[in-house]
Amino acid sequence: MTRGRTVAAVVAAVVAALVLTGFGFTWPFVIGWSLLVGALSLLAQLAVPLEPSADAPHIPVEPDRRPTEISRLAWALNTHTGLAGPQITRRVREALRHRLRHRGADPADPATRSQVIDLIGPDLWDRLQGPGTTIVDIERALEAIDALSPGPSAEITTTPDAPTSPTGRAPLFPRHRRSHDDIHRDR
Repeated sequence: MTRGRTVAAVVAAVVAALVLTGFGFTWPFVIGWSLLVGALSLLAQLAVPLEPSADAPHIPVEPDRRPTEISRLAWALNTHTGLAGPQITRRVREALRHRLRHRGADPADPATRSQVIDLIGPDLWDRLQGPGTTIVDIERALEAIDALSPGPSAEITTTPDAPTSPTGRAPLFPRHRRSHDDIHRDR
């Protein structure tokens, strides 16, 4: 309990006493109701603190941990519709653009369009540009990023029952989810 909250409760009791006295009530009635108003204002401050984290313990956060960024990207994947949100699409698209530029193919340059198609396929870059990017498109883009890796690829281990892609990486979600064709058929 802070000093300011105690002063606020006393002020509320005094105001109640002045109002009741102004209406002509007797002193025992005024004192009783003023004490009740003061006590209720103190209890209200205890039950409803002004700042919810006032009594919470302070837990220091390590500066190298970034759980909010990871959780935002995870929530950008909608497994029910199979669509990927703009946050993860933008991140994957920029990583793919970076790898393509290292190979001398700029996706924004029409002159290198055929080289981009040779490296990642005919429609992948276009699929990453629109609002209808699916989880399958994100998986294909991640596989293309792995395939365009500048150095020797590290050995990737997967679980024995996990289906693997040509790059040896397990897909983001099992294929028992709705496929790309199912999503477009429902539209």
